[in-house]
Amino acid sequence: MKFLLINPPIREWAQPNCFPSGLGYIAAAIARESPDWEVEVLDVNALRLSKEQVEEYIRNADYDLVGTSGLITIYKYNKWLIGILKKYHLDKKIIVGGSCATSVPHIMMEKNPVDILCIGEGEVTVTQLLHALSQGSPLGDVNGIWFRTDAGEIVHTPPRQPIMNLDELPHPKWELFPMDIYSTNPIGAVNVNKWVDGKQRSDLQRKSMNLTPTRGCVYQCTFCYHDFMGAKHRSRSPENVVEEILALKEKYNIEYFHFTDDCFVTSRKHVMRFCDLLLKENLNIEWGCAGRVNLMTEELIAKMREAGCILIGYGIESGSQKMLDSMKKRVSVEAAKNAVRLTQKYFGWADCSFVVGLPGETRETIQETIDFCKELNLVPEVIFFATPYPRTELYEIAMKTGKIPDEEEYILSLGEQGEKVRINFTDFSDEELTQIKLDMVRELDAWNKIVHE
Repeated sequence: MKFLLINPPIREWAQPNCFPSGLGYIAAAIARESPDWEVEVLDVNALRLSKEQVEEYIRNADYDLVGTSGLITIYKYNKWLIGILKKYHLDKKIIVGGSCATSVPHIMMEKNPVDILCIGEGEVTVTQLLHALSQGSPLGDVNGIWFRTDAGEIVHTPPRQPIMNLDELPHPKWELFPMDIYSTNPIGAVNVNKWVDGKQRSDLQRKSMNLTPTRGCVYQCTFCYHDFMGAKHRSRSPENVVEEILALKEKYNIEYFHFTDDCFVTSRKHVMRFCDLLLKENLNIEWGCAGRVNLMTEELIAKMREAGCILIGYGIESGSQKMLDSMKKRVSVEAAKNAVRLTQKYFGWADCSFVVGLPGETRETIQETIDFCKELNLVPEVIFFATPYPRTELYEIAMKTGKIPDEEEYILSLGEQGEKVRINFTDFSDEELTQIKLDMVRELDAWNKIVHE
């Protein structure tokens, strides 16, 4: 059985720098399960193939099954891709996974000629699914899928439970992907704080790679999507993560590792153990991760810095307690200030993002965010417009208030995260809200110049 995996393009305005870990794990799980299952990868994102090139490849492709995945923001591309796959290989089953399937399974099945959806984590599901397909056994026996029967009926099976022991998973099948492209396009803070011959160099290009030490998130912010990996937070053992780092360093000469999980610092015990292992191994690597202001202590931040961490990213979101409470962030403004100050103390900077335009946003709450940044001499890395994504509380609000009259039409319109006003939850007009964000950026940039003169 030959399984073709297709990685769709994302963030085409930037160089491809984020390895598709999900497909990498799927490929590894399939390869480990049976020597008779062959996996081939068409990485459209890395190679930046045109639609004409993709169509030509598919026209001549030889496979038994095809799978694709991706974020909900690439639904439009996947809709086109699914049509092309059926155009040239009508009899070959199409499997879709990732949040593109998990967050809107009803739309994906009803609006596209998809055969099967893998809901949630796919490593166990896809291997059981391939066994069922190769043996001709009932798909209804496989948990965690939606499928279309021969009669055209859409059926879904009970959800699959999260994978509790993540150490059981093989490392991603890196060799099937163009690693030279992903590793040489910088991700995270790859070129920050690199010292050469006793001098700091920020222009030295080093190889970088993303990886996922944890899955899931215990927090339930109104704007954040959780269903793909589940609300239950699970950590790979620190030993397992270091093993992956060693493998990537040895195989591909990676020097900087960027953790793309939701909240690496959820388990303080795991983070401290991870740092101890890095220090013991003396790997001479650097890394970055997402933090959470209510979990950071001076001891933790100092230890992370000692162990080679050069970036801690915080989704601060707002400097207004009213807005933080409204979005169910479960943090205080004072905790955010403390975390930023401690990070600035040990790192020299703090990578912070904000969101504007959530329900309840006013000029007063916007000003509180501006004042928050000025007090900390902080220039936001990015300010997003609040955007409702499927299966978030914000999306449910938009649906109930009639702001999304046609779900598929809205999903087709989704692009990059929060780069423009798509649904307005405030009393401002779209133009006013857009101008407010521009004014925030200009004011904080000007303030930063004054402070550093």
